[in-house]
Amino acid sequence: MSPSFSIGLLVTDDDIDAVILEGWPTDVRKPRMVVFDYAGHDVPDEYVLRIGTGAPNAGLTGREVFAVEYGPDCRYPSPAEILSILDTRKPAEKASALSIARDVHQSILDLDARLDRLEQAPTGDDYNRLYQLANGGLLDLLKALGDPSSTAAG
Repeated sequence: MSPSFSIGLLVTDDDIDAVILEGWPTDVRKPRMVVFDYAGHDVPDEYVLRIGTGAPNAGLTGREVFAVEYGPDCRYPSPAEILSILDTRKPAEKASALSIARDVHQSILDLDARLDRLEQAPTGDDYNRLYQLANGGLLDLLKALGDPSSTAAG
């Protein structure tokens, strides 16, 4: 099993204030890290780095950042704890297209079964309900399949 470690970036005013490593294997060298950004028009030429990769003649500014290890005396928050909190806040996964189609189908079958049980002919309200089930379900299905036009009202 691979080791479990976390890396946290503490950002203050759009600048990386600290890189925090938690659970980093002791037998693995810490990575070298660099923060770089495209140089704006207001950056003096002596601070602009000209590189040959990426955008041709990209002018960048950059600096190396050094990681600190998280531990009991660390003044920074635990990356693993932050990740744990974020994991609990993740929304439920979106329903798959197949599950949406099955749900719509089952809703229509349930409505039909209710009408049969009551031994009554469908009314206008029943037809409206059926339309809402089918149309709403198909719109959800189209959204799940990535159709951007399905976001319109139905």
